[in-house]
Amino acid sequence: MLTLLTPTRTLHFEDGDLVVLMTKQGSEGFMYNHIPTLIEVVPGPIRYRIPSDQEGGETWRIFFVSVGYAEVQANQVTVVVSAAETPEEFEPDRAERALERAEKRLSNPDATELERTHAKRAIRRAQARIAFYLKYVKGNDSH
Repeated sequence: MLTLLTPTRTLHFEDGDLVVLMTKQGSEGFMYNHIPTLIEVVPGPIRYRIPSDQEGGETWRIFFVSVGYAEVQANQVTVVVSAAETPEEFEPDRAERALERAEKRLSNPDATELERTHAKRAIRRAQARIAFYLKYVKGNDSH
């Protein structure tokens, strides 16, 4: 089971067998009967595989998520993040504008160290959103 929690909605699915998400260590996957784990999630895709009885017939649900945590129990992955988007909800222009704003804040010579730190994080998040768009929306890659 996959439960995806944000401040504004909850998504729940029970038909998959693999959850793949982005962590500080890179892409990590969790299958049925995984040992209990708590892990930090970084901006990037979450992929949820739905197996099929037909050969090669699996499908994937794809989401873009921001920062948060995932709790893995034997047969359930609960992901708590500040935001999540499906490919259908994704707005590439918004991601591009966010990147431009963050780069402008970072290049401001009067920016404080805290403002520079926030700008760097915003740049990484915007770049991850754009990469998600190019791979999973525009490129229409199913996994």
